[in-house]
Amino acid sequence: MWGGMRKLSLSGFLILVALFACSAPAQALSPPDLLGGPEATEEETDEAEAGDEDEAEAESDPDECEIEDEEDVALCAEIAEEEREEAEAEKCILEDATAKLAARPGNHTVELIIRYEAVAPASVAIDARLRGSRGGLHLGSEHTHFRRTGVYRDDFVLSEKQMERALGAREFSVELQAVNTPRLCRLNLEGAPRRAKRPHRADGPGRSGGRGRTRGK
Repeated sequence: MWGGMRKLSLSGFLILVALFACSAPAQALSPPDLLGGPEATEEETDEAEAGDEDEAEAESDPDECEIEDEEDVALCAEIAEEEREEAEAEKCILEDATAKLAARPGNHTVELIIRYEAVAPASVAIDARLRGSRGGLHLGSEHTHFRRTGVYRDDFVLSEKQMERALGAREFSVELQAVNTPRLCRLNLEGAPRRAKRPHRADGPGRSGGRGRTRGK
């Protein structure tokens, strides 16, 4: 009986040793797998973040104004305003103009002469004024047609009191603006009026669409 139990105990001991020998390699292999998993995950995360940064740099506008402090805010606002003005200036039609204004007391008129250049024919609004020690005088305003280049003439008929103001005026102001263009396109022409040295017929039309006699306001 004791011999049988010894045989049984020896057999059980051998079985336990065999099971331990089989399970040991499996346990030895498991730690590298567990350690390799997180390392692979961190590498993938780093690669994903690097890819996102590359995409953000590719999508960013190189001309975009970067704001880091209050000075940058003011600078970026100034740059945006300049870009807006440049965009509006491209819509302007009138390129250049000069104006002359002469008082003619002999027939109570003031003659206006405008030489102009435009990129295209257009309807133009004109407003003329006088300023001086005797007060301001609004000569008049109207819409007329300008060609690409030309000379516009007009005469403003004044009353006796208005003529006194015109003769005492020290400067004139003429505003020109093509219809349906930004306010930035407005031309302000200024100068000193002069007194005509020779008589002038006030009933003749201008060479570039001027309507001749125009009542002063």
